[in-house]
Amino acid sequence: MNLLDKIIDTFDGEIMIDNQWRVDGSNGKKYTVKWDKFHRNYSCECLGYIYRRRCRHITQISDSFKKQYGVKK
Repeated sequence: MNLLDKIIDTFDGEIMIDNQWRVDGSNGKKYTVKWDKFHRNYSCECLGYIYRRRCRHITQISDSFKKQYGVKK
């Protein structure tokens, strides 16, 4: 299983275009998580990100990449 398949299986999401992932939320809604390679940060469409500038969707995707590539927190 390659990295993309692992992410899709783990998050029940789908890769839409480069650096964007559709992720299922806890209430059944789907959110888009985006990676901005120029500013080097993630963003999400969920209310948690809109109000607090962080959310579990971003944390899960970011942590999965760190774990895959052996990056320490």
